[in-house]
Amino acid sequence: MRALQVDINDNVAVVAQAVAEGEKVCVNDLEITAAGNIPIGHKIALCDIPAGEMVVKYGVPIGRANMDIKKGSHVHTQNTEDITTQLCQEYAKAFKKKVGAEK
Repeated sequence: MRALQVDINDNVAVVAQAVAEGEKVCVNDLEITAAGNIPIGHKIALCDIPAGEMVVKYGVPIGRANMDIKKGSHVHTQNTEDITTQLCQEYAKAFKKKVGAEK
């Protein structure tokens, strides 16, 4: 195995070693052809991720695709938007609602 998918809902996996364009990457029972070079520890798209869709790693959204990302592509800052502020606001709102601090 050359890449690790932590959660069944992940649409990316983390490569365990550097991958060159055209190399086959095994993720569980899936074999993906790398669409470009991917450095060790970076993400590879397990499926097509349309622009605007969430990038999911470890079972949670970690960013939003800012362009169409094709299966096998390197997923990193060049094709994702940071959603940290949005997620923090959503989590804070949900917590306040849970404890009765927001009506």
